[in-house]
Amino acid sequence: MTRLKALLISLLVALPLFGWVAVAHAQSFRSGSEITVSSGQVVNSSLYASGNTIDIAGVVNGDIYCAGQNVVVSGTVDGDVICAGQNVTVSGTVRGSVRLAGQTVTVSGRVTGSASLAGQTVTVPSKGSIGRDVGIMASTTTLSGEVGRDVAFAGEGLTVSGTVGRNVQARLDQLTLADGAQVGGNVAYTSANKVQQAASAQVAGTVVQTQPPVSSPVWAVSFIAGLWLFIIYLFFALLLVALVLVLVWPQVFHQATGYARRHMGKTFLVGLVASIVVPAVLLVLVFTVIGIPLALFAGLVWVLVTLLAWPFAGYLLGRLVLRRSTNAIVIMLTGTALLLVISLIPFVGPLVALVGFWFGLGTLILRLVHGERPYYRVAADTDDMAVATSQPEPVAEPATRPAVRKKSAKNQAKK
Repeated sequence: MTRLKALLISLLVALPLFGWVAVAHAQSFRSGSEITVSSGQVVNSSLYASGNTIDIAGVVNGDIYCAGQNVVVSGTVDGDVICAGQNVTVSGTVRGSVRLAGQTVTVSGRVTGSASLAGQTVTVPSKGSIGRDVGIMASTTTLSGEVGRDVAFAGEGLTVSGTVGRNVQARLDQLTLADGAQVGGNVAYTSANKVQQAASAQVAGTVVQTQPPVSSPVWAVSFIAGLWLFIIYLFFALLLVALVLVLVWPQVFHQATGYARRHMGKTFLVGLVASIVVPAVLLVLVFTVIGIPLALFAGLVWVLVTLLAWPFAGYLLGRLVLRRSTNAIVIMLTGTALLLVISLIPFVGPLVALVGFWFGLGTLILRLVHGERPYYRVAADTDDMAVATSQPEPVAEPATRPAVRKKSAKNQAKK
């Protein structure tokens, strides 16, 4: 059982593989309508921010994780930037990599590492530069700046008018190599339309077109890009839900995960068995006439329970990582963010997500079992509420009691 517990904890945490150990040491959490890190201000930790407007003009010595309607990073970040919003702009200096998603995404600053960009419109203007590789999923994209290595694109239209250090790979509707475009390697694209290449555009290698297969039209690429946008949106939405839940019921999460930490094997097995047995029971009820209403109601309850399993799994992971922390908000945000990000990693991510779900489900079920149980005994029905609330009449003493008392008094007098 000890080996089983160690294996399960290792699969759930898996932190050294993804460089998340630093999160356990220092974090800065900020939320509100407007989040501002003014010019000259220094944040010596990773920054977690959520709000309507996020403006980071100072220095952040760590990573930035943010979600808001308008996000602007114009300062210096000594780490990665992972943000989502309606309008996301990085115009400062990022010494790590950027992962951005939004309706409009703009990288007009200097990024030392790589970039993963998703949005309806993605722009890298002439003053923008990305040191390594760029992966883009968008409807339309304009690359006028500098990319150090490869460019991979999926969407409708890509226009290159800047410098690409190595190769360009694209699956799209229309590729345009405009004036000023310089590609140091090859251009390989899948499209039904020929590339539009200006006379001054230079490609050091070859330009190869591949016709898209009939069974895989170009609109499917846009669907995949939209799916990734939804996944990123869901990431921050679940993070927000987890934060709200822990603000309302901090003791519930702490007590439930405290029991789960002491019974890791039991928690895992309960979650695993419940994920198999409950759907099977619901399926059986559906095939019975009298059980259909119960199956519908129980199905809704089961959906709610499965959704709540993720915050419990995130809080449990947060307690495993931040063993000495007593701040419920910090524990929840750290654990949930780690679990969600790890879940996006190919191959290993789905396994970790499944194990985390079983742990969270088991934690929630054991909390329901060992928590306060309902009291089923009720008061007797009465026709008149006044009778139920009135004081009972005193019971008259038996008539023989005074005689007994008198006789007792005479006996005491004789003595």
